Amino acid sequence: MKVNIDRNALLYINNLPDKDRRIVKEHLLRLEDPRTAPDVELIENGHCRMHIAHSYTAFFDILPGDVVNILDVMTIEEAHKRYKRFGK
Repeated sequence: MKVNIDRNALLYINNLPDKDRRIVKEHLLRLEDPRTAPDVELIENGHCRMHIAHSYTAFFDILPGDVVNILDVMTIEEAHKRYKRFGK
């Protein structure tokens, strides 16, 4: 599958410390096959999330035509504040 990253998400990733940026990018590349990527969960309305190294969360959609669209990347704490723990 093709992986697209939203411009704001990419800016966020590129501003991370070097080690964190490398880890996040390695995990996002695994979304080329989201069915086998680790720590991926369907949350609601077709949206998915991926936990990355117990520190970050990526939100994404799988679109027709085999495209993974990464919508947002943030710390786990930011994700819990912003999205109020989906499903609870």
